[in-house]
Amino acid sequence: SSTNWSEAAKKRLARLGSKGSIEASLLDFVPRVTPRWERPQHLAPIANVLERALTEPVRALISVPPQHGKTETIKHGLVWYMAQRPHSRSAFVSYAAQKSEAESLATQWIAEAAGLQPDGSRKAWRCENGAQLVAPGIGGPLTGYGIDGILVVDDPHKDRREAESSVQRNHVVDWFQSVALTRLHPGASVLVVHTRWHPDDLYGQLARREGWEAINLPAVSEDGEALWPSHRPLDFLEQQRSEVSEYEWASLFMGEPRPRGGSVFQEPVYYGPGEAYEELPETGADAHGTDLAYTAKTYADFSVVVTLRRVGSLYYVIDVVRKQCEATVFCGVLARQARRYPGRMVWHASGTEKGAAQFIKARVPLFEVRNATTDKFVRAQPVAA
Repeated sequence: SSTNWSEAAKKRLARLGSKGSIEASLLDFVPRVTPRWERPQHLAPIANVLERALTEPVRALISVPPQHGKTETIKHGLVWYMAQRPHSRSAFVSYAAQKSEAESLATQWIAEAAGLQPDGSRKAWRCENGAQLVAPGIGGPLTGYGIDGILVVDDPHKDRREAESSVQRNHVVDWFQSVALTRLHPGASVLVVHTRWHPDDLYGQLARREGWEAINLPAVSEDGEALWPSHRPLDFLEQQRSEVSEYEWASLFMGEPRPRGGSVFQEPVYYGPGEAYEELPETGADAHGTDLAYTAKTYADFSVVVTLRRVGSLYYVIDVVRKQCEATVFCGVLARQARRYPGRMVWHASGTEKGAAQFIKARVPLFEVRNATTDKFVRAQPVAA
């Protein structure tokens, strides 16, 4: 019953200690309310921003590597703040309404464990002391919700595909400027925290403006120390670095996204006399990747076919043909390559290119056409990793 729950909440608060002890340190509050979580000392800059928000308006940007506990710390921080700011209204915003609401529900559970007696829906709820939390997604409405507490924007970009899209990046920035910032009351604070994806992601664009405090927490410091050694030790991070591209490591883990044109693939290892691999294996699984320059009726750029041979975990580049010619001529090139190295032949084609694709497919049976939903740079990332 609500009466029994209220008594349980009071006992919980008694175990937590007095209000003064809750105010003392957000880092101590985390394991006290959620014993399975240790004191997140590695995220002290996030705690510092949330603690300062009690007494001053803060505008802060924090870059954190993936899987380092940032969202859990923020959720505890919102509850810690709401416990001491009765009748305030804060907001938690993520890339989609479903994600925001899921984190809002988890924050309610923390508030319940802290004895604040939350009540309401995932989209908006209130504690017994009058403190409120609303949880729209990026692009969602905040109409009628003035924010006089803390506006938290956590992971505004869903993934690299969205972050690499200038349209999606501008959508996030436009919403942030026209909706989120216009709902702030005097004295409210803003915390934008996310893993970096692109130089012009939300962090990157705001960092170039006056009034924003930018903090980067790299997975590995300049001194070679891991950010969270108890859970993400250095040897684990080094293994992750070996498994992803340098482009991904620089942005996601080090908070230093590179612009397009930077290195995507590592330097190749050559085969041949005196090289790391003396000779090309005679057998393996062959396949061809193609990049054709044609729309249905025109040609202007170079067309390329690259043939790879997979032997175990190694991929050998065994042939490359690059020509500037009409589709009918390059169709003959593809047919010869398919006969010489039997294997799949793949082209990622956009809508305007599919006329030429059907022409080639009728003459090269192994030719496969896939719909290009992203550009080459984005598609290259998992391959490079």
